Amino acid sequence: MNPMIYSVVGVVVVTLIILFFVSFDTLEYQEIGLNYSWISERVEPKTYPGGRYFLGVGNHFIKFPKMVKSVFFLDDLTENTHGPALQSRTKDGLNVRLEVSFQYRLQANDLYKLYNTLGSGYEQIFVRIAIEQLTTAATMHNAHYFFTNRSTISQEMHQMLDTHFQSHGFAEVPFFQLRTVHLPDKFEEAIKETQVKQQDIQIATLEQQTLRVKFQTRVLQAQQEVLVMHNDAEAEAQSILAQNDAYCKQYELTQNLQSDALKSIKQSAGWNSTQLLEYLRIRAVRDHPSEKTTIRI
Repeated sequence: MNPMIYSVVGVVVVTLIILFFVSFDTLEYQEIGLNYSWISERVEPKTYPGGRYFLGVGNHFIKFPKMVKSVFFLDDLTENTHGPALQSRTKDGLNVRLEVSFQYRLQANDLYKLYNTLGSGYEQIFVRIAIEQLTTAATMHNAHYFFTNRSTISQEMHQMLDTHFQSHGFAEVPFFQLRTVHLPDKFEEAIKETQVKQQDIQIATLEQQTLRVKFQTRVLQAQQEVLVMHNDAEAEAQSILAQNDAYCKQYELTQNLQSDALKSIKQSAGWNSTQLLEYLRIRAVRDHPSEKTTIRI
């Protein structure tokens, strides 16, 4: 056989082996991807998870992150930040600067739509969407509200951003952080002074309530003491009344018995009333202590 044929066959075999091996592509665990063919210039709608796949000649993966990615808008610019603090205005017209960060995650089922709609430069579009949504959200509240309800504003911004990303960015925003709110210095000083005065008012109100409770306690104690005194007086009056009633009954009983006895003596002795009285007089003199008796002759 002609050596040229051997050479051609060898080249073909080597070429086939090379083409076979380059027909494989790999996605890491933290990656998802779309199968792109540079021959047909088409993208397969199917989303591939991490792993090694045989895609065919001229095919490779367009890779996307599976995990969450962070976006930062901070005044302290570093290579990880996507811009300085966001500039906006409050509802009452004051300048406000917001230092924020959030984390987004691509929706694997909509990866083909994401690529067809936003292309491979989707993150730059995400940044512009975030700027538009967050600066708009800042205009919905006045400056004072940023001091008194910051957590509520943060929740509203998170909700707006997540809703817009899911509707138009084929992604979700699981986490959002409103880090710092910068308002004009004079306004911040006025707000701080107002908060100090409000705290003073709250302290004064609490002190007033404490004194009111203290005086109410004293009034209750005095009322209780009056009630005790009233009960004691009532008990003493009842005791005196009972003693008097007992004495009167005893005295009445004694007088009745004595009357009955004198009546019996009068009847048995055959005395008249004058004689009975003379008897009582003589007995009274007899029973009276001699040292205290004076007789006129």
